[in-house]
Amino acid sequence: MIELALPSGDLQTALIAFKNGADGVYFGMRSFSARKGATNFSFEDLAIIRKYALENNKKIYITVNTLIADNNLDKVYALLAKIDFYGCDGIICQDLGVASLIKNCFPRLPLHGSTQLAVHTIEGVKVLQSYGFERVVLSRELSLEEIRKIRIACPDVELKVFIHGALCFGFSGLCMASYQSCNRSANGGACAQICRNYFTLDGTTDSKYYFSMTDLNAGQLIKQLDEMGIDSAKIEGRMKSKEYVASLTRYYRNILDDRDTIEDEEEVKTNFSRTFSTGYFEYKKDRLPLIDSEYSSHRGLLIGDVLYQNDDSIGIRSEYNLHPYDGICIFVPTASGRFVPFAFSLLQFHKDGGYYSISIPETRYNLTGLRVYKTSDSASHEKEIHDRLGKYQRPVDITFTIEKDRLIAQWEDVKIEKEFKTEEAKQKQALHDNLQKIFSEGGEGRFTLNTLKFNNNSEVSNPFLPLSVIKEMRRCFYEEINRLPLMVKPLPIIKSKETPLLPNRSLLSTTYPWNLEGVEVEGFTYYTLPPVTFNEEKLFKTVEDKLKTTINNRIGLNNIGQLNFALKHPEYEYFIDIYLFLSNRYAASFFTTILPNLVGGYLYPEFVNYEEPWPFTPTLCNDYKLPIFISRACFRHDSLSLPCKGCPQKSEFTITNQENSYQVLVKDCLTVVYKN
Repeated sequence: MIELALPSGDLQTALIAFKNGADGVYFGMRSFSARKGATNFSFEDLAIIRKYALENNKKIYITVNTLIADNNLDKVYALLAKIDFYGCDGIICQDLGVASLIKNCFPRLPLHGSTQLAVHTIEGVKVLQSYGFERVVLSRELSLEEIRKIRIACPDVELKVFIHGALCFGFSGLCMASYQSCNRSANGGACAQICRNYFTLDGTTDSKYYFSMTDLNAGQLIKQLDEMGIDSAKIEGRMKSKEYVASLTRYYRNILDDRDTIEDEEEVKTNFSRTFSTGYFEYKKDRLPLIDSEYSSHRGLLIGDVLYQNDDSIGIRSEYNLHPYDGICIFVPTASGRFVPFAFSLLQFHKDGGYYSISIPETRYNLTGLRVYKTSDSASHEKEIHDRLGKYQRPVDITFTIEKDRLIAQWEDVKIEKEFKTEEAKQKQALHDNLQKIFSEGGEGRFTLNTLKFNNNSEVSNPFLPLSVIKEMRRCFYEEINRLPLMVKPLPIIKSKETPLLPNRSLLSTTYPWNLEGVEVEGFTYYTLPPVTFNEEKLFKTVEDKLKTTINNRIGLNNIGQLNFALKHPEYEYFIDIYLFLSNRYAASFFTTILPNLVGGYLYPEFVNYEEPWPFTPTLCNDYKLPIFISRACFRHDSLSLPCKGCPQKSEFTITNQENSYQVLVKDCLTVVYKN
């Protein structure tokens, strides 16, 4: 059966997820995680959850899924070394330099490709698989049929699919809105949620949430993913509450087990829910819009309509039970086209059959006829788990040797010796069993016994070894290995090589950040491939035909799936373009190892400097302004609710937010948004 993987912003949430039926949890440590706002895990937390998972046949996945600048490589390397000590079932990463370090320096940590890598094609999955990734988290922008095709074409690599939670307007990993609007990095774990703000459409009075995606709710569709052989279903929400995680775990576990889910659905909606949709799973023309332009946050569970309103109360009819201090919200329409929430805590109410009379705060709003939602349930509270929880201890293989005049306990380079005169035992001892039992009691340190090998090199066939002596050897041995610092080898050396810089990035493309027509600069013809394509074969055929008409071709790669095209055509030169996110020297080394005909690359656009050594000289692209969004959501249809019939296939709009103006381009259902 498909794995159910839940988000965990802290240790208690992980334990509660497991208690409610999760197969696995994913979480970040307190640095280099794409959710800086979550509590995240300490290494003590990791030791606890690792032991719990091993003992209960559960899985833990750790996100190290931010982009790492050169000056943070030492820190992330030390972090990986600590994680490697405890172990986990997968490291979810976006940065290909980090992936390179994991593969070469920490090979026992399984590599999982983050959704931030924007893997949405067969070739993208194959490239990661060929490099050693055991699992790939696919982009959220894929339909069920597209996922099915990838599964069929890539049968022997694990695939993970998001099934529930927030959807970004911008394509997975490609969003620049936070950086351009407030100098915060979404790929650095500090998304400012620009897409949840409201904008005014030029030429109208409408001021709506044009980029606020509905929340994904796969519901019963998880069974189709299970049937097609998807390995893991992932739920978004590392910054959500324990109650949110618990209710979603029960909801999807009961779906998979063919049990009733009505109560679970109600809890899910109450704990946190925007307007729900099936996201891109059922993507087609004239679909229900994927944008909720009227409201961008938690709506809750619809419980009824306002029948009447008095000065200090309202009447509603509802089949749901309400409790004191439940959260209530009524969404009031405005002339701008969006809703404003009238929210309050349920303090006084009277129930008469299926009718409620509810006291409300003073308000100027006319509430009669409006819908009423429950946004929290005061009776719903997940108890924290405070059972005695042990900590993971690293198993070690100990060799215990009896010499003629001494005892030796050894693990790798650690050796404890004790002078001891070996004598014949008066009666036979179960010596190996005694050693095994006593050395298994390692205390609360970082290590415990895995196996014990016993050597008798004395001249005594049945040596006498008092239990007190064995215990003293055990104490000294564990004291010694627990004093050992965590051994971290130096970072791998990169050979520095100066290479010519690429042209200013602004010369290579105009309206869109890709260019399939070719542009000649200083004797070379430059092409830049699109970071998003849902028909790889057509794209590559178009590029192949075009390349035959020009000379001295250089091709910019913007998605991991394009590396195989480059390997297939070694007759051309290539460079790493702006969307393959060249963040550090190990990412650069990753690409130079794969592509011998690589002539350089553009530094990740949010970075303005780098630290030597690099295998080539990266070109800064501060002169080039990337779009804030590239989206599969069609602004014309999903944001403005215009029909697909009669669509001109190419549209342009202007929107504003406060003093900022934005250009929205729509072409063939793909939306690109620039900040003017």
